[in-house]
Amino acid sequence: MLGKGQVVALGAYDAMTSRLAEKCGAGAIYVSGFAGAAARLGRPDLGLMTQTEMSEHIQRICEATTRPVLADADTGYGGALNVQRTVRLWERAGCSGLHIEDQMFPKRCGHVAGKLVVPVEEMEQKLRAAADARDDKNFLLIARTDAVAVEGIEAAIERCKRYSDTGVDGFFVDAPETIDQIEEISKQLAPLGRILLFNSVRTFKSPILSATELAKLGFGLIIFPVDALLTAYRAIEETYRTLLRTGSTDDIAEKMVTFSEFNQFIGLSDNIELELKFST
Repeated sequence: MLGKGQVVALGAYDAMTSRLAEKCGAGAIYVSGFAGAAARLGRPDLGLMTQTEMSEHIQRICEATTRPVLADADTGYGGALNVQRTVRLWERAGCSGLHIEDQMFPKRCGHVAGKLVVPVEEMEQKLRAAADARDDKNFLLIARTDAVAVEGIEAAIERCKRYSDTGVDGFFVDAPETIDQIEEISKQLAPLGRILLFNSVRTFKSPILSATELAKLGFGLIIFPVDALLTAYRAIEETYRTLLRTGSTDDIAEKMVTFSEFNQFIGLSDNIELELKFST
């Protein structure tokens, strides 16, 4: 279950990284829309992933882990009825929670310039619809606002205060620009008794703080959405360039897990044993 004490959710962009996050001891998994669009489509986070594409992507990640999964739900993919379908699809996929943002569609990554936000009243309607659609009372619903870059920090905080009456379990003020803003988010919203989520993404749009530092500031749910994706990009690029330059991976072999170790990780022997159990 999400939301008990401070939870650090490691970003997974496919089933393999979901399993690896659990192996490394992650308390929870986070599925980012940015990482999903990049890994699945090779495209930017501009609302290009459809509702059903994202739910299928999330389902594969959920099936690969026993850890609770929190997933991005963008703007809810439409109006109130679309939002309700999103909640049901995310629940069916195996999620333990989601966040919905108040951006205007077509949306974009929260740390990219050019965002627009919908009127507060429209977002309130979406959040009430989302809360009403939940089958599992423990399913976490987090209201995200992208208003800092559009309307300023005070307006973003006021939006969350308005959203608190819709049945949400937490708040996510994305892309605060200074430590003072982060402290103000906690000061104003922590008294409402909801979970505070912090997006610890290394874009340098927001200050880089450790999970320990964020805990002291009152943030109970910390997501690291794209660190694994960015690291994988660099490692894979090096591998490909080495292969094309030298014709082998001898120069980087020490950085590679062995074939047998990887097969052990993905459960080859267990699956063969299971296959034999049911063979004639």
